[in-house]
Amino acid sequence: MILQQRFSILFTFTMVMASFSPLSSFGQGTLTIQVVNIQQPGGNVVVDLYNSETGWLTTPYKRLELPSDQRARTASFQVPYGTYAVTVHQDMNSNGETDMNFLGIPKEPVGFGNNYKPFGEPKFKSALIEFNATARSQEIELYEVF
Repeated sequence: MILQQRFSILFTFTMVMASFSPLSSFGQGTLTIQVVNIQQPGGNVVVDLYNSETGWLTTPYKRLELPSDQRARTASFQVPYGTYAVTVHQDMNSNGETDMNFLGIPKEPVGFGNNYKPFGEPKFKSALIEFNATARSQEIELYEVF
């Protein structure tokens, strides 16, 4: 009986302490994306994370804008472990969008998770990266379609 009470108290104490511990112990961490081949000078580099195919290319889960004053920049996101699609573009004229030509092809440098280079409209599943406790920084190279 006494052992059972001690175990109950220890269990309750452990659960209370766990509720105050950092989120990283519950499957969250810093997802780091290294963007390379940034064209200088020119606007901002926009890194978008998508955690669902819903809203792909329109409504990112997380967004970070970085200055384009260096050839490489690092974007860091505090997110739960999981799978994310990544898009990057260099907003050369700082108008807040990826400029397209009359065929719908980007006129500004772009990049995708896994350095996927689509033929046609980019696919969500092809731009997915896996983020977990052992994941390393992802490198995405910007490129010009034309």
